[in-house]
Amino acid sequence: MVSAQPVGGQPAHARPEQGRKPFRRADWWSLYAQVLAVNAAILLAWVSVLLWTPVTVSAPITVDQALLIGVMLVVTVAANAVLLRLSFRGLAALVSQMETSDLLRPRERLPQKGGVETRALISRFNEMLDRLEAERLASTRMNLSTLEAERRRISRELHDEIGQRMTGILLQLGRIGHEVPEAAQAQIAGARDEVRAALDGVATLAWQIRPGVLDDFGLLSALRSLTASLADNGHARIDASLPHQLPPLPGETELAIYRIAQESLTNALRHSGATIINVAMRVAPTRVVLQIVDNGLGLPGGGREGAGLRGMRERALLTGGEFSVEGITPQGLRIELTVPTGGLRA
Repeated sequence: MVSAQPVGGQPAHARPEQGRKPFRRADWWSLYAQVLAVNAAILLAWVSVLLWTPVTVSAPITVDQALLIGVMLVVTVAANAVLLRLSFRGLAALVSQMETSDLLRPRERLPQKGGVETRALISRFNEMLDRLEAERLASTRMNLSTLEAERRRISRELHDEIGQRMTGILLQLGRIGHEVPEAAQAQIAGARDEVRAALDGVATLAWQIRPGVLDDFGLLSALRSLTASLADNGHARIDASLPHQLPPLPGETELAIYRIAQESLTNALRHSGATIINVAMRVAPTRVVLQIVDNGLGLPGGGREGAGLRGMRERALLTGGEFSVEGITPQGLRIELTVPTGGLRA
């Protein structure tokens, strides 16, 4: 994994890099210089053969002379081929990395091999990926932080403002019900039932936007509440196997685990047609693993990941964890999130 630690408020890409000199062709035994030197050495060798040995070239050319010239050409071509192959070694891997790079799927950096130009190119490409991944992490962290703050505000307003106003309306209808004629009391009772249903809907929506139980009682209580609520309101059976306790986790990591579980369960219930969903969490010495398996239709769109799955990957990256999605036989989907217990990515 790649990490970028801000120093003095500056992003990683804005800091002067210590101990690294800009690449200048004149500073190195460049490919141009190598090819020139090799060809000059070969040419000098054959000129020396012609000048200081009995070997000569005449017209018409003899068989021995033709063989000698052929050997000269073969040696020159072979020397250039070997030199260029060694110098360009590593370019194929670099091209493949360029074609398949995905900032949401960090990979090991390419080893530097080949000539000086190729090594410099691979080094700069690796450094570019470091900067891009660090910038994406910073941008994602800021966007998600803003999103969660807005969710918290909306949830509070739904609960405190709209919920309280609807509760007041419910109380007023109760008082009016004692004052109206008996013929209108049934209508008042119906209106109160509608307000109660709307109040329950507002409370559920506020909880889905930002569950207070996550802040008040922790991740395990929030996951138990989430699975129970979705099982009661959905058409699928949700089996949850959660540990009794978790190691201390940063708040951002707990939030990422909860949001990924929420998104996975919601997708399985709404879009996959799953009837059985298994939610399991296990604790290892250095990591926590969340696994969600359903018997639905699997990945839609020929296996291409949509915005929901890519959003989960972004949250997983912020925790320094690993995120995987795979279809299972005969049908269904397995989503797995592994987060380290050591903290967040910088």
